[in-house]
Amino acid sequence: MRIRAAAAGTAILAVVGLLIAFLALWPRTDTGSPIRAVGSGPSAALERRAPPSTTPRVERRDPTAPRAPRRHPRPERLEITSVGIDVTVKPVGVSPDGQMALPPNPEVLGWYRFGPSPGGGTGSAVVAGHLDSKRYGLGPLVGLREVDAGDTVGVTRSNGTRRSYTVVEVRRYAKQALPEALFARTGPERLQVITCGGAYLPDRGGYQENLVVTAAPR
Repeated sequence: MRIRAAAAGTAILAVVGLLIAFLALWPRTDTGSPIRAVGSGPSAALERRAPPSTTPRVERRDPTAPRAPRRHPRPERLEITSVGIDVTVKPVGVSPDGQMALPPNPEVLGWYRFGPSPGGGTGSAVVAGHLDSKRYGLGPLVGLREVDAGDTVGVTRSNGTRRSYTVVEVRRYAKQALPEALFARTGPERLQVITCGGAYLPDRGGYQENLVVTAAPR
């Protein structure tokens, strides 16, 4: 019995050994590897190609081409001490409705950056702001109602210099009748300070006039 059992055990081991050897030679068909799923390269990382760059090519500027005119320092503060106005000025552009875009806070004025700068020597520099706001209340430009010809307007610019002007005219215009000449790019240097004025009629769009203070350099 012992001899037969040993022989049977030896036979079983021999069969198992043959089966293992056969499986070792059987071709692999596993496709779950991240390398195989991506491609046949040496690793998944090497097979993942980066997308082409979308950075536009920068053309070199022709050194012989004429340069754009250098802009003058921008205004940063406006003061009319005779009526207690001392406000910050920020550059602004055009709103979607075609109007001059103004800062929402009446404590901050907007300088029309597509026109002349104060101290530029030519044309009208336009600075404007809201008279008041439901959110912020009454702003400092309410003092423009008290400005008279001969008052001094001071503008501090981004380079630290100060430009002084003398008020030469105070006028009111209908809301839709603001003269284009107030935005003149040529002619004598002027500073135009604009805010709302006249009666406030909510059913007709708010204030019905614009108050414009025009000042000339000293």
